[in-house]
Amino acid sequence: MESYFATIKNKKGQLVLDLDDSKHIIKVLRHQINDEIIVNFQAEKYLTKIVALMPNVICQIIEPLKENNELPIKVTLVMALLKEQKFDLVIQKAVELGVNKIVPIQLKYCVSIVNNKITQKVARWQKIAKAAAKQANRNIIPEVTSVVKNIEDLKQYQSEVNFLAYENENFQDWTQNLTNINSITIVVGPEGGISPDELTSFKTLNFTNISLGLTILRAETAPLYFLSVVNYHSLLKK
Repeated sequence: MESYFATIKNKKGQLVLDLDDSKHIIKVLRHQINDEIIVNFQAEKYLTKIVALMPNVICQIIEPLKENNELPIKVTLVMALLKEQKFDLVIQKAVELGVNKIVPIQLKYCVSIVNNKITQKVARWQKIAKAAAKQANRNIIPEVTSVVKNIEDLKQYQSEVNFLAYENENFQDWTQNLTNINSITIVVGPEGGISPDELTSFKTLNFTNISLGLTILRAETAPLYFLSVVNYHSLLKK
């Protein structure tokens, strides 16, 4: 059964879907009054019944569903700006793999740079995250934040454990740090790598350099590798 996200609960305790999802339900899926759908609200899933179609679909809660598809470790991905299609891919796949938040960052060697259309880009990235969350049957839509331009501003996105993926670091078992923690932040640099000054800045913020293997991964591959490992490790803990 298809799954949707609601951000509003009306005075009657009914869940209200946004206009985009409402149009999809009405015009594409051709749902009718009394059809049942699953709706996520505040990280909880509910079996609901459609009670109104226009202009927004409104759903009456039938029963809560005990289904939690979120990782026990909240992963914040600080991702250097990449070329448009590559960054879109990272957002889509990172959401499928359980990321909690995505923080785009402008670093020295980024090929893509922040311009006057960045607000529209962030809005489009959030739509990609929403579509991926629906496809992956997530309980939440991960947030894509505004673009960070100064490494110092990452303080607000740090977690219990903070890593920087760095290809020149010797490989060690960093998964030991995943035991008994609730949050982790990983920084992945751009295609051109991370400058010496940036390395110093990350070290000042207590980010620990880690290797993601013996081979050098593309910028768009590294976060997916990391999230896959965290995902697998989390499943072993259940």
